[in-house]
Amino acid sequence: MGLFDYRTYLIDEKLLSVRDTLIIKDEKNQELGRAVKKLLALREEIEFIDSQGKKVGGVRRKMVAARPAFEVYNQNKKLVANIKKKIVAIGDDWWVEEPKGEKVLNVDGNILDLEYKIKDKLGQEVAVVLRKLFSIRDHYGVKIVRDVDPLLILATVVSINMEKERKD
Repeated sequence: MGLFDYRTYLIDEKLLSVRDTLIIKDEKNQELGRAVKKLLALREEIEFIDSQGKKVGGVRRKMVAARPAFEVYNQNKKLVANIKKKIVAIGDDWWVEEPKGEKVLNVDGNILDLEYKIKDKLGQEVAVVLRKLFSIRDHYGVKIVRDVDPLLILATVVSINMEKERKD
């Protein structure tokens, strides 16, 4: 099975790493792949790499944008979505758009505490992100509960994490 063939993920930040790395595991704690920040890139970019070392997708911060905005690419380097954050909002307001601009997902909950839900455009919950308690580093679970592309869910989680790290 590939990195995006699962419904439940555990994500760990790798400590003592030269570059930012998130280790993506299944519910049995077996490594499925990694989200690795590229070094020496013109803009922030994270690549999803499966357990065989193959690049299977990525997230790039848009260079010229009025608000935090990210582009999501599949393994063929095709743009599949944009992730955006509202500039002025009470709390955090994130959403995912298809390339033509239609909103397909919204993020609802406490981003800072890593406890939030991702909902489709009808308001139905499609995924839940929860921080694991008693962890020295960021360690959280992602559970997909409806039919949605896991790349979009993991890219949303990684983008929010990237923005959160930038502010810390």
